[in-house]
Amino acid sequence: CFEDKFQAISVTVTLMNWSGKVIAAVELINSTLSSLDEELPSVVTPSVIKQYLDITKTDLAILSDDVLLSYPAMLNPSKILAVELLFKLLVSLTLIRERAAIPIIPLKVIQISLTYGISSYSPSAFAQYGYYLALVGDDFEEGYRYVKFALSLMKKFPSRAHVGSTLFYSSHTRLYVEPMQ
Repeated sequence: CFEDKFQAISVTVTLMNWSGKVIAAVELINSTLSSLDEELPSVVTPSVIKQYLDITKTDLAILSDDVLLSYPAMLNPSKILAVELLFKLLVSLTLIRERAAIPIIPLKVIQISLTYGISSYSPSAFAQYGYYLALVGDDFEEGYRYVKFALSLMKKFPSRAHVGSTLFYSSHTRLYVEPMQ
């Protein structure tokens, strides 16, 4: 059954990373994402990042925080697997210092979330998006908005497994916007 295969792929990727076979883990993730119709571009350039960023900004521009908070939970098993693998890819790429694709991963997760519902990874993706907008894109107001939204979303869709990532990106961004107490 698909759920068993999902667990096997997820565990295999983790074990590959732990055993130093990170490139093989990346290849497995990419081939699985491709079979799930959620592949990333093979070459990520600044123009590709801008394209993903523009699509995400456009999609989110028409949605209020209240509308986003009312999104249903993600139920499609293949999309849940895709989102989990995207976050595992983020870790794997960090391990091998292949940073080019890292900015588009949370953007891809947000796009999947807007289409298929909110997953336990969505708050972290929104926090990373806010972090990117504020600290890379120099748009502190919008970045801060999505960081606050990520924290609200985290309360609605709690997942202890992803709290650390969400809080890390949120706190880092909030340091630039909120006064120190």
